[in-house]
Amino acid sequence: MTEEKMIFLRKLKYIIMYTERISELTHKFFDGTCSEQEKQELALWIKANPDELLAQVLEKEWDGFESEIKMPAYVSERILGKIIASKTAVTEDDIFEEEQPRRYLWPQIAAAAILILSFGLYWWSKQDQSQVARQPVPAVQLADIAPGGNKAILTLGDGSSIVLDGAKNGNLTSQGSTNVTKSKKGELIYNASGATDQAVVFNTVATPKGGQYHIVLSDGSKVWLNAASSLRFPTSFTGKERKVEITGEVYFEIAHNEKMPFIVRANDTEIAVLGTHFNVMAYADEKVMKTTLLEGSVKVSKAGKSAMLSPGQQARINRISDHIRLVDDVDTDKEMAWKNGYFQFQDDNLENIMRQISRWYDVDVTYEGNPGKETFTGRLPRNGNVSKVFKILSLSGVKFRIEGKSIIVTP
Repeated sequence: MTEEKMIFLRKLKYIIMYTERISELTHKFFDGTCSEQEKQELALWIKANPDELLAQVLEKEWDGFESEIKMPAYVSERILGKIIASKTAVTEDDIFEEEQPRRYLWPQIAAAAILILSFGLYWWSKQDQSQVARQPVPAVQLADIAPGGNKAILTLGDGSSIVLDGAKNGNLTSQGSTNVTKSKKGELIYNASGATDQAVVFNTVATPKGGQYHIVLSDGSKVWLNAASSLRFPTSFTGKERKVEITGEVYFEIAHNEKMPFIVRANDTEIAVLGTHFNVMAYADEKVMKTTLLEGSVKVSKAGKSAMLSPGQQARINRISDHIRLVDDVDTDKEMAWKNGYFQFQDDNLENIMRQISRWYDVDVTYEGNPGKETFTGRLPRNGNVSKVFKILSLSGVKFRIEGKSIIVTP
């Protein structure tokens, strides 16, 4: 082996080992466990290496860290170019210097911006590149609001109520022939004794803005309520059908029973099932009611019109016309994002997004200026404070201000 080849192999081995080290540092930075010394090491490497290698490391580590969505090429190139070209900190305005017709809430943008903007990363000094100067960029200070959680009020047949988030685990009450308990997981569970001589008793579970709750009905059906929603139901099912009423947004996993169909009533619309998984979004402040089918089949009926749904289909009913429109191949992940702990947007306008945030964080939203018709795409966690959500949203150019329990949006 020639000396040149030996030198080349040693260099290659060094590059591989050091790239693995930088990959580790990048992962730790995204994970929030990077020390000050490691941040300095990472910043030195960023300054010294080409765009392509940095892009590879960022993409690999961020993909493994949180994201399921890819960054648009024009944004990636702009961010990486400014990281390498600039000897001073880069601002959000630099990254988004060209107005785009569609705004993206890509998690990678947030990651790259964090890498550039915050927590004391180090950049080469113009005067002396042997010294590293710490140049933190002042963070935008926002009042903070905690996310929603398991909150609901149970109204019993006699009109009395129980605040479920404050109730102890175990047996709560008896309703007719049914025992009502709260599990260690915070679920509300109805256990019917099987007696049929008791009068039918109706209960209602209602979540406030900033609340959600999980209920197991007496037939074993499972129900999840989103924020600002309600479910009225019999404590035990008798007769030829199982009928409940809802407001807001509710997800059902219905226990199969051919002899007793399950009927959901919402906004003068009926949804009939035998055993299936489906989501109903019927908020009063939304123009369209949506029923999304995940498994089985359902029949949606209103004003003498009806439609049968297959898995992956969605029935949309306009509140004004009562027309039922079927949509094929709907994005069920988006429709179920709320239950799985996310906000997920796909070409959604700002007002639609802010209505969801308003319900989950229990805030009022006002606008300074016209919200416009631009659309947004992205996925954000629901378990963080509202300031975390706004830090990501603000990278798309929208400005937010929090005053008490109000959010003022400047599009």
